[in-house]
Amino acid sequence: MSETREFPTAVIASISTGVLLCKFGDMHEAAEYLMGHPIWTHHFANKELQEEMQRTIAEQCPGMPTEIEGVTAENYLDKLAAIEAEIGKMVVIRKGGGLTAMLPTDGIPEHLKDKISVVMKKGKISVVMKSPPKN
Repeated sequence: MSETREFPTAVIASISTGVLLCKFGDMHEAAEYLMGHPIWTHHFANKELQEEMQRTIAEQCPGMPTEIEGVTAENYLDKLAAIEAEIGKMVVIRKGGGLTAMLPTDGIPEHLKDKISVVMKKGKISVVMKSPPKN
């Protein structure tokens, strides 16, 4: 049996629509759970990853929107309430298998790749900007 976890609809709708309806950290955590691998912040701009997350959510949460139009800072709670009225306040998501993980440097513009380092410290990977040479 697959491992599952319950998430607020606002979090999963944020992933499926690309419109943030919750705290970024909550969405990031759910996206990593959904895909089963770490997702670096800059990977959220990757169209293939976005489409894969949308497909995965559509399979697990039929009816979850993949688009949301006309969202503003003033009306996003109303838009979310309409989604929750259809789906409920919480949804159950299966943990992904992690088979499509991207490298930490994937998605970084070519002109910046020679200016970064990938560092592993205490089992945690970080992408950091190299310090400019000191005079």
